[in-house]
Amino acid sequence: MDINNDGNTDIIAGNLGLNSRLHASKEQPVQLYYNDFDGDGKNDQILTYYLSGKEIPFANKDELQKQLPFIKKKFLYAADFSKAALDEIFPKDKLKAADKLSADYFSSAVLINDGSLNFTTKALPWEAQLSSLRCAVAVDANGDKLPDILLAGNFYDNNIQMGRYDADFGTLLINKGNNNFETANINGLQIKGQVRHIEPIMINHQPAFILAKNNDSLQVIRFIKNK
Repeated sequence: MDINNDGNTDIIAGNLGLNSRLHASKEQPVQLYYNDFDGDGKNDQILTYYLSGKEIPFANKDELQKQLPFIKKKFLYAADFSKAALDEIFPKDKLKAADKLSADYFSSAVLINDGSLNFTTKALPWEAQLSSLRCAVAVDANGDKLPDILLAGNFYDNNIQMGRYDADFGTLLINKGNNNFETANINGLQIKGQVRHIEPIMINHQPAFILAKNNDSLQVIRFIKNK
């Protein structure tokens, strides 16, 4: 998608968004440790994040001890578990040897191409950060020859602690030029569900869009321009 009509392909990058229990930065990333922490021959996944400057497991004591029984013996009381540092909960050598993945940026964003495949990351407006975004398509919402963007997403299959990401009902971004976007109303239309793909189609020689959703029926929408 070329958002600024400079002939270079830019990228709309859907992400987790900022309406989540998980927040991350370069200084305090969300991390996933992958190792056999209890010596049973099976690798375990430990997700961590920072709270008040301290790296802690995302899962609570009850959840972790179902996966790693040694935690129940090591910490009889939840209060003691909550005060423990990460390397006091898990063996230091196991943490050090673990494969580790890190994430430090959760905003949905546009990646602007300078023509040499160097991309500048620019976060989308806050209204586009309320849920997990999974798909985007260029639309002509106002006829000004600048490509606008229709976004959709959501994700329901989280655990109870994380909760469903269901706050997006279709997000329309109007291109204001100079790589800037503003959120606009979709005239009362609500796009519900877990949208996974948006495909442009033609209906009676007029542009429209078909939305494919996870475990749901298709939805077809079109923009009617004001005359």
